[in-house]
Amino acid sequence: MTLQSLTGAAALLRRHPILWSVGLVMGALAVLDIVVPAYGGAFYTQPLAFLQVLLVPFLAGGVYGTIRSEDFSFAEFARSGRTHYFRILLPALLIAFAVLLTTILLAVPLAFLGAGAAASMVPLLFGVVLSIVFFTFFYDTVAVFEETNVFESIRRSIEFVMNNIGGVLVFYLTNIAVLAVIGLVGIFAWTALLVERLEPLTLMSQEELQTVMPEDILALIGMEGIWITAAVYAVVIVVYSAFLYTYKASFFKNHASGGGGAPVMQGEYDEKGRWYKY
Repeated sequence: MTLQSLTGAAALLRRHPILWSVGLVMGALAVLDIVVPAYGGAFYTQPLAFLQVLLVPFLAGGVYGTIRSEDFSFAEFARSGRTHYFRILLPALLIAFAVLLTTILLAVPLAFLGAGAAASMVPLLFGVVLSIVFFTFFYDTVAVFEETNVFESIRRSIEFVMNNIGGVLVFYLTNIAVLAVIGLVGIFAWTALLVERLEPLTLMSQEELQTVMPEDILALIGMEGIWITAAVYAVVIVVYSAFLYTYKASFFKNHASGGGGAPVMQGEYDEKGRWYKY
């Protein structure tokens, strides 16, 4: 069913251009993220990031809503984006707050242990944060496909992951593999387009290369190179963003409730036959 979700997502992207809108918007913002600071507009970096946070719930709601209703018109995309906007945004803020709070609660005692001990505990902190993201990743698809409230979206996401743990692991690995392939293609294209400007790097010694900073790379490729970098980066973001949201919706639609009935609830019956929900 995981392979079916992957081929289904590819078919949806091939047939319905509206599903690429999330990638196109994210790609446009990616270009601005690179080009604006290069023109001395570093002040606008944070407003651009804030704009991205505000736009993602609308775009995700539009993609999920059109796939759910199987109506891929622009009107349905805009209506779904508006309808599910806060249903996606609010759980995201709650999860982000939980991650931030967990990080602070773990970082404060680690700070008193000294730099050496704190550094050794960094993997623990990373593991805790990764676990939160792992189990709550499907909160937005739950919110749209099942029209749940804030806390129910998060709870159902955890339940969905637990009920489909094998498929979810394959889903994550597939996303990592696709991102790696797209990223490698992007790096190859970027290097090929800027090979002449990057040639001085090949003449440097190992010690000199270790002192090269990102600012040195930007000075080496110039403004034309920065625009090429932004264009390649945008293509990577466009392709991967469109794939991620469509594949996520296709995967959830196929796996939730085993592909069609009521959601599988977590719980058990006691000796008197009474159902206790976890």
